[in-house]
Amino acid sequence: MEKQIIEVSNNGFSLFLHRGFIVIENKNIPIETKIPLDNILSLVISANDLILSKNVINAITEQGANIICCGKNYVPSSIIIPCEGHWLVASRVQNQIKCSKPLQKNLWKSIIQNKIYNQSKILEFFFPNHSNIARLKQLAKNTLSNDVRNNEGVAASIYFKSLFGKNFVRDRLSGDVNILLNYAYIVLRAMVIRAICGNGLLPFLGLKHCAKTNTFPLADDLMEPFRPWADKLVFEEINRLVNIQDIELTPEIKRRLTGLISIPVKTGKGCVLLNDAVFDFVGSLIASFEDKKVKLKYPEFEDS
Repeated sequence: MEKQIIEVSNNGFSLFLHRGFIVIENKNIPIETKIPLDNILSLVISANDLILSKNVINAITEQGANIICCGKNYVPSSIIIPCEGHWLVASRVQNQIKCSKPLQKNLWKSIIQNKIYNQSKILEFFFPNHSNIARLKQLAKNTLSNDVRNNEGVAASIYFKSLFGKNFVRDRLSGDVNILLNYAYIVLRAMVIRAICGNGLLPFLGLKHCAKTNTFPLADDLMEPFRPWADKLVFEEINRLVNIQDIELTPEIKRRLTGLISIPVKTGKGCVLLNDAVFDFVGSLIASFEDKKVKLKYPEFEDS
């Protein structure tokens, strides 16, 4: 049976043991879920108000699974791992470490190709007749191993100016639309980090990003194809605003941008939430490490 990654993101739930199962229930609403202990790969706790005992923690880790506790902005703050480890996680980490440079470069090529293509789809969604749609698709197609021509940077310049206006400059320290982009990317990054840790990979061992002060370079690699979905939410948000030169990140705007995790996307499993698609995408990276070739599976943009 395929191992499961369980995430508890809503408050008010309790976890307890019952005859080899972890039972997740909420007494305030009629919800109860039972999961076999030996079917859990990882328990991700994003909720702030959750009840579980040491017995539950021990039972999960004794089966070789880990428990990830998320803090501010839903970024993992701590990980509880079994002392003896789990054969599946250990094998995944070993394959990740052994990933060859040529494979890393080809994985990065695939990631950038998909990112640029998704940028073209977002631009096409809002501006169906825009002249730069074809340019972006051509850049995606012509991306080489390790993106040695920096097609990512060229595409970003074309894409952002096409989407947000010719005077727009992507700058994390700037105000205006950048404030919304920064927050949306924080939500996305946290989602990817949870998926990486939940799948048992090392988040600090990246494919392309490798800054010494960065704890999660692999997340910064793997979030790239999903950025356009965050851009879509931001574009829709600024269309609600009267003055985009004086943007305030209100609780309402934060709530809508956090909805990124629930955006429907198309995958081989059908229509799923983006959060679930990210977990599956990380799973395809594991398959790439195991088979020593690019086997990344990306979700597709949902037009409706």
